[in-house]
Amino acid sequence: MTVLFVLAEFPRYSETFVIDQIVGLLDRGFDVRILAVSRGAEPKPGDVVAERGLLGRATFIFDRAASTARRWSILVDRVKQVAPALGNARVRRALSVKRYGHVARSLALAGAARRLSKPIKADAIIAHFGPTGVLAVHLRALGLIDGPIYTVFHGYDLSQHSVLARHAGDYKTLFASGDRMLPISRRWQHKLEALGCEPAKIQVHRMGVDLDSFPFQPRRAEAHTPGRALRVLTVGRLVEKKGAPYLCEAVAQVAARGVPIELEVIGDGPLQAQLEAFVATRGLGAHIHIRGRRDKAYVQAALRGADVFALPSVTAEDGDQEGIPVSLMEAMASGVPCLSTLHSGIPELIEDGASGWLVPERDAGALADKLEAIQRGDYDLADVARRARATVESRFNQRQLHDQLAAQLA
Repeated sequence: MTVLFVLAEFPRYSETFVIDQIVGLLDRGFDVRILAVSRGAEPKPGDVVAERGLLGRATFIFDRAASTARRWSILVDRVKQVAPALGNARVRRALSVKRYGHVARSLALAGAARRLSKPIKADAIIAHFGPTGVLAVHLRALGLIDGPIYTVFHGYDLSQHSVLARHAGDYKTLFASGDRMLPISRRWQHKLEALGCEPAKIQVHRMGVDLDSFPFQPRRAEAHTPGRALRVLTVGRLVEKKGAPYLCEAVAQVAARGVPIELEVIGDGPLQAQLEAFVATRGLGAHIHIRGRRDKAYVQAALRGADVFALPSVTAEDGDQEGIPVSLMEAMASGVPCLSTLHSGIPELIEDGASGWLVPERDAGALADKLEAIQRGDYDLADVARRARATVESRFNQRQLHDQLAAQLA
């Protein structure tokens, strides 16, 4: 079987789940092809993209990466590439905003009509994120690709206000023309139904983790030693929806109560300077360590040394929400108990009080109280860790999920 992935950019290393899914289908005997609007970062030697020759399977509508340039610069560059092909009737048709909406404005359709001399035929077409699913159905309507379309919905594509407003009409077209919608959580299943998608077209397909990459390590007994600092870890982009400022405030409150605690923050992003200033002005250098971005080996070592992994996700001001964060799955698989929030699909992963803990969004006090209780020894961390690992093994096992996807596509 030939499977075509339609993507906004490839490779995009912030979306490792896409790369993992491509490799998973290759390992199961599928002939995987990739159609990407733009080219991403060049893979480093030894990277799975390089090792598996994935760039050789990719066709790029535009060679320039959209994620590393200003919007106006991207548009100018695309105009320069599309303009010489305006003699092509299909290219001109692809520019119809009335027919194709925002996708026509982005010039992605016209670029594809210019780039593809013949249609790409596949037994199945997978588009990650709703707007890319919209692109896929329009590409098919133009005769540029051919095959049933499966659209995977993750988070921002069903929550961010601007995306929902921009694609309100587009999503109706996608729901009518697309063959199947694959939301990664039941929450997004219900959102798709509320937006008017026929329930029979919806099937939840979760993202997962490679359990071999995150071996389970039983919790150490010394975590409850009186006077020992509770070691808390958070990993993720320092953006609003990850909730890092609330976690830092919670740790500040715990430290002010005289409870020994240390927080390690791994990740970079627009909030990094704000968090560093918070630590400096509050004199919390002994309790909160902002590490910036670190490689996979560093993160895995940090997980081995942590007592608790915290990710207090929130709904951003622009509506953006998580799906089910893979970082929580990785920590749970590794045997690190997780503290998170009642947010989006996270309660589908963590059962409060059993396989981890959940508190309300934006509630630093609740986070502080829970961290103090954990440090005090109110919970059996070993039991919580075992339940967490069992959850990931049974419902978020990447190998099993790839098998399920392969069976669905076959």
